[in-house]
Amino acid sequence: MSKIKEQIKGVPHSKGNALTFIHHYLAENDVKEKNVIDVSAGSGYVANLWHKAGAKVQAFDMYPDIFKSENLTCLPIDLNKNLSIESNSADYVLLMETIEHIPNQQALFQELSRILKPNGLLIITKPNNSSLSGRIANLWVEAERSDMFLSNEASVIGYDDTHIYNGRVFLCNAQRLRTLAGLVNLQIHQIYTNQLSISSLVWYLILGIFLHFRSFLTYKRLKRKTSNLQEKAILLQQHQLNTNPTVLLHKHLCVLFKKGEKS
Repeated sequence: MSKIKEQIKGVPHSKGNALTFIHHYLAENDVKEKNVIDVSAGSGYVANLWHKAGAKVQAFDMYPDIFKSENLTCLPIDLNKNLSIESNSADYVLLMETIEHIPNQQALFQELSRILKPNGLLIITKPNNSSLSGRIANLWVEAERSDMFLSNEASVIGYDDTHIYNGRVFLCNAQRLRTLAGLVNLQIHQIYTNQLSISSLVWYLILGIFLHFRSFLTYKRLKRKTSNLQEKAILLQQHQLNTNPTVLLHKHLCVLFKKGEKS
């Protein structure tokens, strides 16, 4: 673990929890010969990890000249437009630390689902504004943390003065991710634990019982209002996600989505 922490310290514009998750995922899953498309490759750290694990990796980024690899190349991409990537071509698509920078998230999900093969997997990582700490921060300052405001029109982020992009202007919580995925034949397959948020744990001790009870009552009320079995199942998924301990208590969202068998 300490070796991994040392490796990820110098990776620019990435979150340690997300990179640690990828290390663990590759240690636990055989990805040899899998077709992997990384649409937010950045400096190439993650793409290189998948390559070393035996995957066949295609890397893309808004700024491909930032990408560093002895074995892979990186092509330019604009995630706000249709992607010139073959349909049903990927076993995995990686979208790391990016979704909250994209204005048209529904269109992006549509494209990512199109690229995936049936039963293919989409990995999304992002700061967890659905934790209890994040929910309280939204109450106080409408941001993902109470010690910061939402990114504004002046808060561009960049590697330097010529490689810039929007800050996290378009916050996307866990429920929104679930719904955007569901609209394009993707379902949450697994949510991975990472780093416990102490502030979320404190809020959970204070508000946890009320949150579970309130969410359950909302689920039961809405369930009574519909006779549609699919909608009933979706309402249960929303309730379960709203009360998921990993979502409520961890600092990062590391989510694996699976595409349905039919394209």
